[in-house]
Amino acid sequence: MFTLTRESPLTPEELWARVAALADHAETVPLTTTLADPGEPGVGWRFTVRTALGPLRFDDSMVVEEWDAPRRWRIRKTGRLRGWAEVSVSPYAGGSRLSWTEELWFEGLPGLRRVTRPVADVLGRVVFGRVVDRLVAGAP
Repeated sequence: MFTLTRESPLTPEELWARVAALADHAETVPLTTTLADPGEPGVGWRFTVRTALGPLRFDDSMVVEEWDAPRRWRIRKTGRLRGWAEVSVSPYAGGSRLSWTEELWFEGLPGLRRVTRPVADVLGRVVFGRVVDRLVAGAP
C-alpha cells in the first residue's frame, strides 16, 4: 500500500473536478486509454483503463464503491489486477490537498499476491505520482 499527498494552489472545488474526472486520469500514462460507462462517475460506475502496444494489451477494470462529492471517492479493481484506491480532497493553506492511497496486486497463482504487492507499491508510486502531479497542477 502507498499514499501520495500533494498540496495544490487550486481550490478544493477545482481540484475535485479534476479528481472526479476518472476517465481522464490515464491521459498522462503512455499507451493508455479509458473505456467507461456513460454518464458521470458515482457508486456502481464502471471503467477500464487499457494499456496497449499493438496487439498486446492489459485491461485494469474498476468499479466505484464510494462517492462522497466533493470530498472523497473509493474504487475497487475487479480484473486480474486487484486492489483499491481511495482519494480525498480537503482545503489547505489557501488551496487544497490531495491524498491518494492505493493497494495493488495480481491475482492468479498461489502466492502471486505476496510477490506482486511490493513491486506494485514501487511502480504505483511512479505511475500514480505522475497522475497526481498533473491533477494538482495549477495549469490545465
